[in-house]
Amino acid sequence: MDYTDLFSLEGKNVLIVGAAGGLAKEVCRGFGQFGAKMALADQDAAGLEMTCKELKREGVQAWSCPVDVSDMSSVTNLMNGIRQELGRLDVMVNFAGVGWRTPIENITIDEFQKIININLTGSFLIAQQTLSLMVPQRSGKIILIGSVSGEVGRPYVAHYAASKGGVHSMVKTMAVEMAKVNVQINSVAPVFTYTPMTVPILSDPEVEKAIVSTIPMGRLGLPTDLVGTIIFLSSRASDFITGQVIFVDGGCGIS
Repeated sequence: MDYTDLFSLEGKNVLIVGAAGGLAKEVCRGFGQFGAKMALADQDAAGLEMTCKELKREGVQAWSCPVDVSDMSSVTNLMNGIRQELGRLDVMVNFAGVGWRTPIENITIDEFQKIININLTGSFLIAQQTLSLMVPQRSGKIILIGSVSGEVGRPYVAHYAASKGGVHSMVKTMAVEMAKVNVQINSVAPVFTYTPMTVPILSDPEVEKAIVSTIPMGRLGLPTDLVGTIIFLSSRASDFITGQVIFVDGGCGIS
């Protein structure tokens, strides 16, 4: 057997949801370098357009469509667009999510529900509707972004932890149901990662120091840390891997 193209994504159509965000942008570049054709989606239309233009300047084929992952009609519209523009979908990665730190006694039901709607319900809707393309073709890879907070107790993120823990459990059940149709479903769970969204939190040196102290490798995650794992889970190299939560966390989960 020739293994030289095991990680190649030449000719593959990849959907990145949440493509305007700091984590997703670097992964988009990685996919482009491995030969994938990109479909990009995000609720932030301006940020989405910027990411799409940046990728095109780098020679990556890219198409974009705004989406609200918590709204079924919006997700359905995205999938219809992919059918028309690409015809098939080989990989879907969902980065869409929100989170912030709030002491548990101050979390309102509206705040809790907003995080659940986007992080958990949104992950379900985008994965479910992606399957409407992948099941008929009997192949595909779905990657949902979880978090180390979904497994390891951390203060001030009860609502966020609940949403990401739900994603981890959902991935396992979906993977069992889809195994017979050759669709692999996994989750990547990063530790606290340095992105534009996390800059306000890290502006307090004491908060940053406290977070870093929980990571054995002694630093925050970077968007580049996720690229290799996600490319692996999107390629033929992971064809016999499904229902897993892969932690990219500098050892945080074992400390």
